Amino acid sequence: MEFQIRGASYAIEPEDIMSATRRVQPSATDGRNKYFVALHGRQYPIKQVIQLVTGLASPVFTAQYAYRILSRLGFEISERSDATVYGRPPRAPTAGLQGNESPPEAPVIVDSGDDAEQVLNLLVLFETDEDGWEVASCPTLPGCHSQGRTRDEALANIREAIRGYLASMREHGEPLPSSSTFQVLEVPV
Repeated sequence: MEFQIRGASYAIEPEDIMSATRRVQPSATDGRNKYFVALHGRQYPIKQVIQLVTGLASPVFTAQYAYRILSRLGFEISERSDATVYGRPPRAPTAGLQGNESPPEAPVIVDSGDDAEQVLNLLVLFETDEDGWEVASCPTLPGCHSQGRTRDEALANIREAIRGYLASMREHGEPLPSSSTFQVLEVPV
């Protein structure tokens, strides 16, 4: 598959991932690594895997690039399940959802008097980057990312980015996506 990282194209296939990691041990983690992929019976930080296959330095790309590439190639990404991540307790993936519940698949129509408006339930992923910024992404809308110094600021920024993305889709006559669904997996490590 062809992937873009910071404007450069990379042809990456699952075999490339397996080959690049075959004789390499997972890097030691310092608590900042949140997402891992299981390869050869070992847990690799996702950025290490992409670094190995592309030759790019780790600071050149975000973990979001690594997550997206590995997911599209069919690899299962697991989240660190320690008691703390970045010194904070783990957070639920989306407010209001418990365990394996999913938001409704179809858009929800909210009647607010005379003007009924369509409301989508879209999954937003949060990640703290190496510089301590909160990075927010909406996987349902490819390329829709934002960030903030705090989780609240990142949430406000991604909400605005999503509104702009959906407005552009409407303007270009593209169909709006349906609401996101997801499942949280608990995997013993």
